[in-house]
Amino acid sequence: MKKIFLTLLALLSLAGCATSTRYLPYTDQREPAKPKYYFITVYFGNQQPPSSAPYRVIGRVEIQGYASDGVNTDMLVEQAKNIAREKGADAIINANTQVVPYGGTYVVPGHFGYYYYHPTRYIPYGDTFLKFTGELIVFTLTSAMK
Repeated sequence: MKKIFLTLLALLSLAGCATSTRYLPYTDQREPAKPKYYFITVYFGNQQPPSSAPYRVIGRVEIQGYASDGVNTDMLVEQAKNIAREKGADAIINANTQVVPYGGTYVVPGHFGYYYYHPTRYIPYGDTFLKFTGELIVFTLTSAMK
């Protein structure tokens, strides 16, 4: 029974490792976390928040994964929004999603076995690398809003 439990625990600990996440804070000031269903706006590329809403940048988030692990761009954006909620951000600016397909050939060199020679094998492989980057912002109140 103990072996089964440890095996299940090991398998569950590996689940959810399809992406890697990195958060780089720009300031030492911490913001309170937002509620679970708080709406986070994502501004891609040159889009900017309204000029009537001043903000300050609190950090940068980067999430990456591989398509062969079941990762897609929507998943990366949702994970970035979850991190933004945890860090107390109101929106993500300068968001960028990269999709980079790659491939090649893995070469298994020929070698002599016990009974015969194993010829060189060429094994093709390919995958798609996905990456999301963006900066987390917090809207600040102006004197007119107070």
